[in-house]
Amino acid sequence: MTDHEDHDAPCASDIGFPFPHRDGLGPLPEFTALRRDRPCARIRLPSGDSAWLVTRYTDVRTVLADPRFSRARATRGTGPRMSSATTLPDSILATDPPDHTRLRRLVAPAFTARRVEVLRRSVARLVADLLDALAGQDRPADLVLLFTRPLPLAVICDLLGTPRQDGHRLDTWCDALRNLTAVPDDTVTTAVDEMTDYLAALVTAKRGHPGDDVLSTLITAHDDTDRLTRDELISFALVLFTGGYGTTADRLAGILHLLLDEPGRYRALCREPGRIPAAVEELLRYAQTNVQANLRVAAEDVELGGVTIRGGEAVMAVNSSANHDDHVFDQPDRIDLDRAHNPHLAFGHGVHHCIGAPLARVQLQEALTGITRHFPTLRAAGPVTWKTGLTTRAPRTLPVSW
Repeated sequence: MTDHEDHDAPCASDIGFPFPHRDGLGPLPEFTALRRDRPCARIRLPSGDSAWLVTRYTDVRTVLADPRFSRARATRGTGPRMSSATTLPDSILATDPPDHTRLRRLVAPAFTARRVEVLRRSVARLVADLLDALAGQDRPADLVLLFTRPLPLAVICDLLGTPRQDGHRLDTWCDALRNLTAVPDDTVTTAVDEMTDYLAALVTAKRGHPGDDVLSTLITAHDDTDRLTRDELISFALVLFTGGYGTTADRLAGILHLLLDEPGRYRALCREPGRIPAAVEELLRYAQTNVQANLRVAAEDVELGGVTIRGGEAVMAVNSSANHDDHVFDQPDRIDLDRAHNPHLAFGHGVHHCIGAPLARVQLQEALTGITRHFPTLRAAGPVTWKTGLTTRAPRTLPVSW
């Protein structure tokens, strides 16, 4: 494709997107081929709009960090869209600086590395409680149902100040919000509306009985200092929940699947728990969990990956593809639990780098530390079933025995 083609409308050479679902977390061949042959390729989105798909590490970092690629322009107005579903234009994920800077500053103190290390002990207690309960279950047991889902659900509920007993409803909404093709767009919109109503009611209740939690802090920022609008407050809570819970739950399930799929990996961590932090980073890098990314829109013409991306065109930079770029990672399609050079982009890059990354790391590290200590004979006990039609690939069930 040349730079002189008409990029303003879908054309026959656009690649259909999303790619067909494949079970597992290994490298997707479509990304591998595009990194090699067409690092910036035109795709046709479910909405019918076109976008540029960016797959190489250096180019992905550029899109994520360069202010010429705007998130706000991708979520407001009439520009290209992934789908027709509600896009939460008031959320932190839909903003550029200086609005993004203002919003991030409000919640950043809850997710500092120092604050998260204080939380490590309570996460470890949650892990121990869940594993004690798991030990009493009939075998085979589903590790997703009994461990990888309830752990981050409890952590994020406690952090935000959401009642744990509402977890099932929140979990259902969370999956709908990460939809690609699993449910119709109107189902996604309904989930957004229902979750927004739920959070609005929770805000009203907490306003009379504030707690030591992030949601109460955000309410104070809205009520006392007028640094946060009502819509921003609700969207903030929704994004923190879906990102803090759904992504971590999927990653934990995927990491355990990758370890149990090759039992030697799991046994190695049982013998040498000191290797767990590096192993977590490598498994985050390897697992091609994300099959899409948030759209950005070019604010002006930009040269990238050998093509000209014109102002107003949409761009999707896929972190999980970048993490398999052989220009950056030695033998990227091999799992090396002791990989020394590992500048992966699993938590993003630039101003939208995941604010909850320190908390996610603590949960993954403590989960692996606890389960390898309590269940050194843990093993896969049946076929894994996989989530389909979502923005992430992850086990839906993970049967195990010991």
